[in-house]
Amino acid sequence: MSVVTHNSAHCLEALFESLSTQRGISWELFVADNASSDGTAAWLQQRAEGNITLNSRNLGYGRAHNQNLSRFRGRHVLFLNPDLTLPAGLFAALVDFLDAHPEAGVVGPRVLEGKDRTPFPPRRFYPGERTVPLEPGLRRDYYAWLSGCCLMIRRPVLERIDGFDPDYFLYQEETDLCLRVRRAGYQIGWRPEWTVLHAHKQSQVGMPEYDQERRLLSGTILFWQKHFSAADLPNIVRFQYLRAQILLALDKGLPFFRKHGTVRRDHLRARRDACSEWLKSRGYPIFMLNPGSGRIAFRQLRIVVEWARRGVFPVDDY
Repeated sequence: MSVVTHNSAHCLEALFESLSTQRGISWELFVADNASSDGTAAWLQQRAEGNITLNSRNLGYGRAHNQNLSRFRGRHVLFLNPDLTLPAGLFAALVDFLDAHPEAGVVGPRVLEGKDRTPFPPRRFYPGERTVPLEPGLRRDYYAWLSGCCLMIRRPVLERIDGFDPDYFLYQEETDLCLRVRRAGYQIGWRPEWTVLHAHKQSQVGMPEYDQERRLLSGTILFWQKHFSAADLPNIVRFQYLRAQILLALDKGLPFFRKHGTVRRDHLRARRDACSEWLKSRGYPIFMLNPGSGRIAFRQLRIVVEWARRGVFPVDDY
């Protein structure tokens, strides 16, 4: 089991209480702390049993987990965020699933996030697929990726794909990992009868929503760069920019949006600004029509038609 911490002292008591309830299976703990300044390192040194790595700088989520790649000895590796509350017996349940489903390389539980316990279900589409498909079809019967806050993977599979991609700092590293697991020939499993509570964004407490979204977008744009074609990439970024601009304009001009608060303004401003800066920094025009623009427009039409048929938006691309 691998945990990465960063200013997580206020979360650790609950996490370690949950760890103490895991029975029926042998496990070992590895913790990597990313230069915390709130007493996390001292707490771990005093209270935690296991292998603790104290980094002198913040390496990011995936890089810190990868520090232990050569040290894992179990058949499976469980990646955990520090701001979790886990049900008793979860570890054994996830292992049982992988043992019973050799086609699955990864499995995770049901995740409820934040004070409102908002569900974060498995996704069937990858970020960016609202504009350009990575895989065919708008009706998919498989999972593409899961939340990385609680994710178990077979150790041979993890070694085969060389762990997390170290280019990611925070956000979308689990999306990238799950995609590479699927491309290695394995499926993504889910155990919705087991629920974890994820406090969510506890290392970013006090950070404005605008800055949080900019951080998320940096990971998302990196995912687009790695997995979409160079020809499609500027069109994907351009679509996100235009979508944010249109929604912000509607929010400003239509009383319905202002009255009901249907637009997260800081969220959209962050998306607009990040996409605008990316395009300008690479010399791409903000507005440009090309064959890729037509394909994206046609995909939007297909999505709307499917939405009308099913009564639910078909693409959960985050």
